[in-house]
Amino acid sequence: MSSHQVLLNKLEKRALNFSVWGNVFMVIIGVGFAIVSASDAIMLDGLYSFIHLLIALLTIRVSQLVMKPSNDEYPFGYWMYEPMINLAKGLMIITLLALALFNAFAALYGGGKAVVLDMAIIYALLATVGCFASAWVVSSLGKRAQSPLALVDAKNWWVDGYISAAMLLVFVAAYLLQDTEWAPWIPYFDPLMVIVLVLLIVIVPLSIMRDAWNEIVGKHPGEDIEDNIRDLIDAVIGQDRHNGYRLRLVVTGRFLLVHIYFKVSADSSLDSIEAFDEVREQLYQAFRKEYPFIAMDIVFTQQDKWQHIATGETMMADVGDGLLKQEKL
Repeated sequence: MSSHQVLLNKLEKRALNFSVWGNVFMVIIGVGFAIVSASDAIMLDGLYSFIHLLIALLTIRVSQLVMKPSNDEYPFGYWMYEPMINLAKGLMIITLLALALFNAFAALYGGGKAVVLDMAIIYALLATVGCFASAWVVSSLGKRAQSPLALVDAKNWWVDGYISAAMLLVFVAAYLLQDTEWAPWIPYFDPLMVIVLVLLIVIVPLSIMRDAWNEIVGKHPGEDIEDNIRDLIDAVIGQDRHNGYRLRLVVTGRFLLVHIYFKVSADSSLDSIEAFDEVREQLYQAFRKEYPFIAMDIVFTQQDKWQHIATGETMMADVGDGLLKQEKL
């Protein structure tokens, strides 16, 4: 592991530890104020922080695991654990939101729920300040560490902050309406707020699950990354030194996996193992300047056949030919 990667890991660890202790604080005040204020919206916020805490603890373990080298049991390392933990995080939040939505509709059907508004306002104010401060710290550290785990945590903190700010506005509005003709409607504020919050929050876990799933199934990381990698390749190895190449890219958590299959002619200047390794070294140094966590595999061949076999295209073509022959028979 390079010194740069060590620094990034330290920044990530600092971000994740900060997130853990921030969630401990939010769970304590969330559950405590939910009990004294009798607010389901505050309880939802506290349980959201509790799930965030559980996942944050797992995230610290995963952040250590993904940096371990491969072994006989895991020949390709532990990279896949990173998107898997983010997928689990999204699923847990979706489950919590479904339960909260059910309870909110039950409360509406039962005539609403009375809330101790002054206590609810105090909580919402503390939570708003705490969440936005935590979001800023974790986001800053996550960007510096280039950590998908920390950035997902930061996204959750921002969402929790907006939730708390929305609750603060609603509780203040309800407090001001206590001695008006709107007073009979105040018990419905809390369950209605839960429903609105669920509808607003659900976008975040769905986007987290989508991104994590794309990484698990190996979806293309995007044209911007591919274009950048191709520009770096062209800058390192001129087109006069090869007869084209095949490029495959996959992002798994923080790691960018780069597979390049160069086709070279017999009279190419790339005519020895030393020349091949020199190109690999130059490409590696160029890639890692922009993608610190990178794994790459570079192949040189004179035959298109090995490009197709490496990507599975030959095997699929053989299977298709076999099925076609069976149909004719």
